Amino acid sequence: VLKKSCKGSVCEPGDEGYDNSKWAPNSTKPSKVIVTVEEVEDIAKAIRFARSQGLTIAVRGGGHSSSTASATDGLLIDMRRMTKIRIDAEAKIGYMQSGALIAQVEAETIKYGLAACAGLCSQVSIGGYTLGGGLGHSLGMYGLACDNLVSATIVLANGDIVQASESENPDLLWGLKGGYVYLPAKLEAIVATINEWRAVQKQHETICMLVSLGPDGNDPSTSRMLRSRGKKSATSEYVICPYSSCYILIDGMDNYHQNVMNTIPKGKIFVGAHIDNFDAPQVQKSWDAWTEVIKNAPFSILMYEFYPDKKVFEMPLESAAFGQRQPFVTVLCAIMGIDESDGFASHAWEELLNLKKIVSASSSQAAQDSLGYPNYGDPFATQNETDEYARKLFGSNYARLQQVKQKYDPEMVFDRWFAIRPAA
Repeated sequence: VLKKSCKGSVCEPGDEGYDNSKWAPNSTKPSKVIVTVEEVEDIAKAIRFARSQGLTIAVRGGGHSSSTASATDGLLIDMRRMTKIRIDAEAKIGYMQSGALIAQVEAETIKYGLAACAGLCSQVSIGGYTLGGGLGHSLGMYGLACDNLVSATIVLANGDIVQASESENPDLLWGLKGGYVYLPAKLEAIVATINEWRAVQKQHETICMLVSLGPDGNDPSTSRMLRSRGKKSATSEYVICPYSSCYILIDGMDNYHQNVMNTIPKGKIFVGAHIDNFDAPQVQKSWDAWTEVIKNAPFSILMYEFYPDKKVFEMPLESAAFGQRQPFVTVLCAIMGIDESDGFASHAWEELLNLKKIVSASSSQAAQDSLGYPNYGDPFATQNETDEYARKLFGSNYARLQQVKQKYDPEMVFDRWFAIRPAA
């Protein structure tokens, strides 16, 4: 019945077109049914069918997660065909289906001389990215992606299709808002230079410091410049020589490095750390811990993301469900290239959390206790036996989220990612 009624495809294991693949192969599950939707009505039909059959539900957006929050052994709603984008250039509003990737959004908006509040990684879907807050290069000028969400078409847990905006279901809208190379020996000078720049950072400027092996595994040997993303800005230059096959990449990740990251083989897991103290001794300790990790997972990285965050803090905490408006710097800790047949795989998550702990060790207790940026929260996202992590992530906004959950999904049909418990 579902196959006949859906515009998109409905596949079971063994069917042509069955595809539960994701960026991180360790984050998949053998879904009983995969519905690759092509219109909103397909999503509603898939949800109703899953509930009638007692199947758990998960949603795959861009598939760029290392947790099983977007995987299930029940029914998987795959958004990869819902990628339509329409730009109203005069109103400066974009209408985007949630499966559209950041790369597609950027390619479409630039045709009109515009840009969306989008993230660093081109292969992340705009839907999942926005629901997790949405850090990006435009943060300083326009704030989080979720703070710029005007309205959304939502399929509820009972299959109803509704609108969420300031004038229609505003409580639901509130709930939705939730490359350059340097020698490691110059680490202290790099940290000092970045801190000097941060003191005068403009709202259109961003620096990302990536600690990584060379993309091809070889020693880098080049001379580049420290730059900030955006308009013309002052530069500092370091001359580089090969050093232990390792380098630090500064600036927004260019397309080459993004594409390399998106095609890394084998298992991948990641988590975000928060810091409010960026000092050379702790960065060195983080570097040392990273060098141990790459012995078993050679594509692993640390990425310090220095976005201008004034716009984030200007928004009152209660203005959106997003619960992180502290002056923290986000650090992506990713262990990639994990061989599942290797003994390291059995304790890779433990190693990842240890790396997170080391990265934030010299920062405040609040930063150390933070779960990190929600979209990097994979180790905690599916631990939903209790609502401990959801409470921690959303803080004082959690009680209001419980009320929204009680109204729109009292039976917890959607329970994959930091599952909210409905209000009693």
